[in-house]
Amino acid sequence: MHGQENRNTAAWRSRIGASALAAALLMVGGLGAVALTSPSANAHDRSASEPSRSLAAKVQRLEDIEDIHQLKARYFRFVDEKKHDELAALFTPHAKLVTDGITWKSPKDFAYTIRDLTGKAPSAHSGMMPEITITGPNTASGIWSMQDVLTFPASKDAPQGHHGYGQYRETYRKIDGKWLIDSVLLTRFRMDPIPNWTPPKTAASESAPSQTAPAN
Repeated sequence: MHGQENRNTAAWRSRIGASALAAALLMVGGLGAVALTSPSANAHDRSASEPSRSLAAKVQRLEDIEDIHQLKARYFRFVDEKKHDELAALFTPHAKLVTDGITWKSPKDFAYTIRDLTGKAPSAHSGMMPEITITGPNTASGIWSMQDVLTFPASKDAPQGHHGYGQYRETYRKIDGKWLIDSVLLTRFRMDPIPNWTPPKTAASESAPSQTAPAN
């Protein structure tokens, strides 16, 4: 009788021990699974966010390039519309400007001196084939092919007009979220002389205040 009870007790203890061991193994296995899957989940989250960051960076780059295109377009437009103060404002305060071998002291010196030298000369400037490189969060560089047509009002002592071809090499800097020209190097490859020309008077030009235009 006692032997039977002892055998039953031993069997019961054996089952309890096996159950406890199984539970322990399940717990350890679960923790191991968590340990194994958590880094993988984190890595998945990281890999999922990387395309978003990459897309945002690409969009920002395209926006910066377009802003620089607009900046240079305003440069040419302000030259031809004789808006000299607006032209000077397109540069950083200490921008370095070198055009046709002439180094200018400041953006205002550049805009106002050219204005004074060219007087009322009609001009047409254009920039083509821009190569814009974003070099940092707030810096960029660019190369532009350019052409300009400059004629003086026809008169006996008027300077010779020209059709010029050349290249701008520039750097840009973003200040307070706005791109500005930080340096300019203008080199001309060819200058063809052309006859001077006096634009016809219109009602708009006769009523407009007298202004002058820079050459670059």
